[in-house]
Amino acid sequence: MATRSSALDWKSRGRRSLAGHSPRSHKESDASSLSADSLREEQLGLSLRVSSGWRTLHFNMVPVVRKRLRVPALEGAQLVPGFPEGALRGIVRQEVALVPAGAELWRVSTDYLLTRLLGALGCLRGHRLDSLSILDGVNCESWRDGGRSPGLTFGHLKMVLLWAAALFPAPEDWAELQGAVYRPLVVLLCCLATRNLPHFLHPERNLLQDTGLDLGALYQRVERFASQPEAALRIHATHLGRSPPPRVGSGLRALLQLPAGEPAYWATAYFDVLLDKFQAFNIQDEQRVSAMQSVFLKTKTLGAEER
Repeated sequence: MATRSSALDWKSRGRRSLAGHSPRSHKESDASSLSADSLREEQLGLSLRVSSGWRTLHFNMVPVVRKRLRVPALEGAQLVPGFPEGALRGIVRQEVALVPAGAELWRVSTDYLLTRLLGALGCLRGHRLDSLSILDGVNCESWRDGGRSPGLTFGHLKMVLLWAAALFPAPEDWAELQGAVYRPLVVLLCCLATRNLPHFLHPERNLLQDTGLDLGALYQRVERFASQPEAALRIHATHLGRSPPPRVGSGLRALLQLPAGEPAYWATAYFDVLLDKFQAFNIQDEQRVSAMQSVFLKTKTLGAEER
């Protein structure tokens, strides 16, 4: 689509990586030298790399058109618990961002909508965004070997947090930092075990499909962290010492794979069982405890039948 740059505003989507481990196709640029003249119709975007201290920031610059448009997936999300009352209605009423999907085709940018949803979570009390920050750091430094190995992106982790916010809507789920980290962590483990991370607004889309990642090896790393997080979170030599025993026993992976065969397990009570498995279930609500125990007994029955 031939469109003059004056008709567009610009949106940047960044991803972080360590300096020296960036694709050679990216060139370091001064922001003042950025020009829309380099936008090629077949590329549909500009690539920018900016050095910032010990790391390099990558930005993909894409043209955006704002338009008031119905987004059925987002309207359906208004029924999802765990988000501030009225926040989703406010997002629905605002203009959406259209980005290029081809030379003559535009699509709704779900990245923009997801960013707004994360912003809504940031308005709530608790450690929702803190948990995302911690997992992002562990992902980069531990699961991806300091950015040298392929692995999960920040986009994957954002999607996991949105699901965790919906599955764990109670304020007490996010009141304590360690427990808050385990909420998205058990969701991530389940997604890796089933090899399926559904898009929050389009659950039929699997964000782990065709990524080229070794999901089995990645699962092992994430489970190791969930079992003994202290090993990845030590930041000073004085913290070293004998590691505590693992938090989880046997049979975890079989338990994590249950939603693959029965989607009804993708619910709060099932993930509460996973939290209990990691000794991170600290909820006092009687109805929720009863629902968790019911699912736990059902999983024990299934295990006995398989044997």
